[in-house]
Amino acid sequence: MLHPTNCNTVWLVLCMILPVLLQTVEAATYECKNEKYMSEDYCVYRNVVHDGRNTIEFKAPSSKEQHVAFLNSNLKHIPKELLSAFPDMRVLHVVNSNLTSVVIPNKLERLYASNNFISKVIVHQSPATTTMTELMLDSNRLLDVSNITRQLKKLEILNLSGNEELAKAKAIDLGNFDGMKNLRDLLLAGIGAYYVDNDRGVSFPELMLLDLSNNDLITSNLAVKVFAPMPKLETLRLAHNKITKLDVLQLTENNKLKEIYLEGNDFPCDYQALLVKHLIESRVEFPVDHKNVECLQGYMKQNDMCCRGSIMDIPRSSVPSENPIDESPTNQETNQDSIPTTIIKTTVHTTTVRTPTTHAPSEGVGKVKDSKDGSSDAPILTLGHSLVGCLTLAIAKLILF
Repeated sequence: MLHPTNCNTVWLVLCMILPVLLQTVEAATYECKNEKYMSEDYCVYRNVVHDGRNTIEFKAPSSKEQHVAFLNSNLKHIPKELLSAFPDMRVLHVVNSNLTSVVIPNKLERLYASNNFISKVIVHQSPATTTMTELMLDSNRLLDVSNITRQLKKLEILNLSGNEELAKAKAIDLGNFDGMKNLRDLLLAGIGAYYVDNDRGVSFPELMLLDLSNNDLITSNLAVKVFAPMPKLETLRLAHNKITKLDVLQLTENNKLKEIYLEGNDFPCDYQALLVKHLIESRVEFPVDHKNVECLQGYMKQNDMCCRGSIMDIPRSSVPSENPIDESPTNQETNQDSIPTTIIKTTVHTTTVRTPTTHAPSEGVGKVKDSKDGSSDAPILTLGHSLVGCLTLAIAKLILF
């Protein structure tokens, strides 16, 4: 039998704990509203918070809603309550929602989950019954997408750009997409790749856009033959890599190619000029997204793209003067417009001679000579002139008297 004091203590503890327990058990309820979003009809949830521990409930105007979007929300995971509430969901939009994982349920066709922290993708579809056609997982933290390429064979659009550590051993192996015959757009920009391989010769019969921009591809690691099994390729994005040469002749053998993005590479200007000329002749466009960008030192703008200039191409104002003393143009320089030859300037070293600041003696004044003993003859000359003058004056006075 409990002592009355102990009973009071138990009741006090229960009174303090029960409200907390009831509060945690009580589910947070959110209801979506039908509205136009991204040019489509969605049932939109706003300001949803779910950390994976709190119970949550989703309500909708109809249980048959198929397009669901989350805006201004914070979701660590996709709540299982959401999948139960929308068994027929076809499109899910969870962009910029702080997700660390995402689930692809059975009937889902399109998933937009860009700009999250996703490192894990749970796929509930099989290769034979998959319904997924579009998957946007750019700007996440994926390291492995083998379950995606293995199970979602009917994908038409796959965006994996911005997963900076996705390229295993710094290589893009196009063979990993084997069997994805329906792919039209494949975006692999900014995934930390140095190489592009397709050793297995995997074909992409429907691929029209391939984005390999913002990687670290160099000429020796990019064989144009990897694009050969892409007969319908129209757009190739190679911008912002480290390419210095490109076998554009082989590339343009594909008559379907319409545009190629090349800005931000390391082409020498003379080579880039030839490359652009061939593209124009082949009627292949070379769009430039950033025409107003300033080129780095040693580079110059050509065809709206920066290219690596040679020493002779660098403007004279940027080259230090070799002869800062004599800045006057030479005869060859003044006539350089009429002489189509290369002028080589040599530095001429001159000696500067100081001239005395004293003036030359005036005409008619004798030059004073120094005597051998170091004394000057000037006082002697002055005394002689004085005696002659006095004698002449005395004779004149005697004549007058």
